[in-house]
Amino acid sequence: MKNNLRLLTLISMMIALSYMLMFFEFPIPALFPAYLKIDPSDIPSLFIGIFVGPVPAIIVELIKNLLHGIFSPKDPNFSGEIANFFYGLGFILPVSIFAWLLRNRFKQWTTSKALLRFLPSFILGTILATIVMGFVNYYFAFPLYGMTDHAVKIAGIISVTPFNLFKGTLITIAAFTLYTPLKTLFTRYFK
Repeated sequence: MKNNLRLLTLISMMIALSYMLMFFEFPIPALFPAYLKIDPSDIPSLFIGIFVGPVPAIIVELIKNLLHGIFSPKDPNFSGEIANFFYGLGFILPVSIFAWLLRNRFKQWTTSKALLRFLPSFILGTILATIVMGFVNYYFAFPLYGMTDHAVKIAGIISVTPFNLFKGTLITIAAFTLYTPLKTLFTRYFK
């Protein structure tokens, strides 16, 4: 019972942190169009996915995007939130499933050396999220913006694909940087 309450508290804190981090979005105008913005809001759900499991990570991603869509709608018809949710799923699921497999196989899976084992799952997550975003943009996000012509949608996907790869790379660098300090926090939280 105590661990269930801790898990619920942790999920709630990660939802609140992710929601707040969505407001720290910034464009990279030298590389990408101004409407493409990077925010660090996927990092809390990534870490809860690594240390707790994929299902809490999905819950954090879902509720974060619902809250953002309800309380601060910027994009038409939740198109940005839909895109953010599916990008988060595509990126976080391979990493969190890999962490779950490591946790079940090794006792000392949270060491800093073990972090290098995660690198292929981060690369897979970046590639999978980019592929997922191609489909999401083509079938959902672009039509919600009024882009219905096939050639325009393909051009949009070609312009957004490098951005998604860049975002995955930034999240990977942030995760590798924050892993050691957050590892002690998460492992102490569930002792």
